[in-house]
Amino acid sequence: MEKQPKTIALPHGFEEIYAKYKTYFVRIALSYVRDRMAAEDIVTDSFVVFWENRRDLDERNIPAYIYTVIINKCRNWLRDRQQHLRAHDNLQRTELRILSDYVLRQTADDPKKLLLDEALHIIEQELLRMSPVRRRVFIAYRYEEMSYREIAAICSLTESQVDYEIRAAKRMLRVALKDYLPMAAWLIPFL
Repeated sequence: MEKQPKTIALPHGFEEIYAKYKTYFVRIALSYVRDRMAAEDIVTDSFVVFWENRRDLDERNIPAYIYTVIINKCRNWLRDRQQHLRAHDNLQRTELRILSDYVLRQTADDPKKLLLDEALHIIEQELLRMSPVRRRVFIAYRYEEMSYREIAAICSLTESQVDYEIRAAKRMLRVALKDYLPMAAWLIPFL
C-alpha cells in the first residue's frame, strides 16, 4: 500500500491565514522596500512559497516561516533594485557623454564651442549632484518624455512630488547655468 503524503491541517484554512496575516506582512514588506505594489507582490509570492512547502512545516511555525520568506524576498528585491538603479545611472552617464560628444562634434570649429563645452559640463555635474530620485524624475520627464502620472508610478511618488522634483531640478540647473542663460535657453529650452 502506498503511503499518503503528510498534510498539515491548517488551523482555519489557507484563506483565513492569508486574510489574517496579509495586512501585517504587507506592512513589514513595505517597511523594507518602500513600494506598495512590490510589497504586496512579495507577500503574495511568500504565501505561494508557504503553500508549496506546507506539507513540510509544523503548523505552529507557519507565521514565522512566511515572515522569513518575506524578509528574504525583500532583501533580494532591494539588492536587485540597487543593481538596476546602478545600471540605469551608468547608462544615463554614458548617454550624456554620447550626447556631449555629438554636440561637440557638431560645433567643432564654432566660436561658441568653448561656452557650449562648459555649459554641458555644468549640466552633467548638476545632474550627478541631484539626488537619485530627482535625477531619475527629471530625466524621465525631460529625456524619456514620460508624463507626471507615469513617473509617479515608477518612482513611487505622488504627482505633486514629481512636479516638485522637476521644478527643483530646473531651478538647480538655472542657478548653475546663470552665466550661460542666453546659450542655455537655446541649448536647453526647458529651463
